[in-house]
Amino acid sequence: MSSRLKIHHIISMAILLSFGGLKAQSRVAADYKIQPEDVLRILVFDEPSLAQEGLRVSGTGNITFPLLKDIPVKGRTTEEIEQDIERRLRDGYLKEPSVSVFVIVYNEQSYTIMGEVMIDGIYPLPSEKKIDLVEAIANAKGFTPNAKDSRIQLFRDGEKREFDFNDLFKIKDPEKKIFIQPGDKIKVPARFF
Repeated sequence: MSSRLKIHHIISMAILLSFGGLKAQSRVAADYKIQPEDVLRILVFDEPSLAQEGLRVSGTGNITFPLLKDIPVKGRTTEEIEQDIERRLRDGYLKEPSVSVFVIVYNEQSYTIMGEVMIDGIYPLPSEKKIDLVEAIANAKGFTPNAKDSRIQLFRDGEKREFDFNDLFKIKDPEKKIFIQPGDKIKVPARFF
């Protein structure tokens, strides 16, 4: 897509937002991964007949889009979905499509923390920022006196990993932190004397 067309697209979107033509999307982390039951708004520049308002992601993680049928979106960012739809539309439908994807309703995401923490339970996972394992434990008000913090267990997608809290706390590089994902289960075991 030419930079001139992209600039025109950005200006048009800004005008529509300022006049209330579109509801502004809530802030979301750029790397938010689309989940089943999220609701999307999809706009194709200069193609109002292709605009999709209130498009709910199916339980299997797909959306149905005009001309293109089913498109897998689960686990992808809005930018990845935009590029995929643009590529598909270029394949026999439009010359230089420009697509914008917005999340207008988020499926409630959560994680569970249990065991030797002060307040165990199910916690919401915010869409606007990522939280790491250290922050998840802080949200549970920290450890009980009986916690074995050198063997924190993280259960994800049927696999179990173990971490030492002191090692986690020392990590400063964001690329190396252990970020929480929807559905994660964290267990802090008890010490045995």
